[in-house]
Amino acid sequence: MPSMKLAVIGSGMMGGGIALDAARHGLTVTVYDARPEGAAQVRERAASVYGRWVKSGRMTEQARDEALARLSAAASLADLAGSDVIVEAVFEDLAVKRDVFAALAPYVGADTIVATNTSALRVSDIAQGLPFADRVLGLHYFSPAEICPLVEVVRATGTSAVTLARADAFLAATGRTALACADAPGFAINRFFCPYYNEATRILADGIATAGEIDTVARERLGIAAGPFLVMNLIGPRIASHAMANLAPLGPFYAASDLLMAQGRAGTAWETIPDAALPARADEIADRLVAAMGIPALELAAADVADPARTDTGAVMALKFGKGPFSLMREWPQERLSAAIAGLCRRDGHPEPTLAVAEPA
Repeated sequence: MPSMKLAVIGSGMMGGGIALDAARHGLTVTVYDARPEGAAQVRERAASVYGRWVKSGRMTEQARDEALARLSAAASLADLAGSDVIVEAVFEDLAVKRDVFAALAPYVGADTIVATNTSALRVSDIAQGLPFADRVLGLHYFSPAEICPLVEVVRATGTSAVTLARADAFLAATGRTALACADAPGFAINRFFCPYYNEATRILADGIATAGEIDTVARERLGIAAGPFLVMNLIGPRIASHAMANLAPLGPFYAASDLLMAQGRAGTAWETIPDAALPARADEIADRLVAAMGIPALELAAADVADPARTDTGAVMALKFGKGPFSLMREWPQERLSAAIAGLCRRDGHPEPTLAVAEPA
């Protein structure tokens, strides 16, 4: 596996993180970006990240030098021919991704597997019509990609079992934990995480508490390391609103709030106060946040999108939650949880899911 050749298309935060970490794990990595300077910037970023890891003792100087030597820039997509794995990590737009895959097609080898790092688009839509559709799958990394160990592995309609097995081997070689998911909007993690922070914006719009107070409730009552508004600031309001908007086909509960969409258009950070006091209506806020995670979690379990226990593990690994949505629901006062779920479904005219929480394996 150390001789495996990886190609990454896109040199942004996700593509760059995937590339520099794979090189650290012994893979030969080639990065292509439509911007001539983009791929070169990945090497600069890698040198900076590796430098920090050397200082912290996570990496030796020799390992740093060897990893940097395994990173190179491609001048064109043709330079990616001969890769064992290609990961696309360009802008989250279906037309853009389909154009990239179409342009890449002449250079995809007979044994090459091709992955998209999409966080919300259907992988089957991206793979549609491609001559190598059986070798296309989703590998959804979480930010920061060079650190977060979780990767959602998404099987599209035509993805073969051999492709999935090879993808699992690739992830194991780069120290990643795989979470198998069906090709459904939001997959597993964003399916419940986006509605959770969307509900936080609804609570703010309702005037129940400030953004800082809602973050405090999430930390102290739900055991979440960073509250929803702080996380939205970290990932960017535009990305947060776009991710939520992509879930709209799932039903009225999944509609992005007006406040979230306005913040996304403005691109400005939420005003939060670190360590704000617990608000007077903390129980109500906590119930709504858990219910907002619970509705999609119950639905994804019922549709067999992902295993509940592994979804909980994914929430801890990718989002720094103290507990995943299923564990939270099992431990929550059941009368309050049932009432909160029913209330959100009534508000949005959404079908109420059956409150049957699978026990962990």
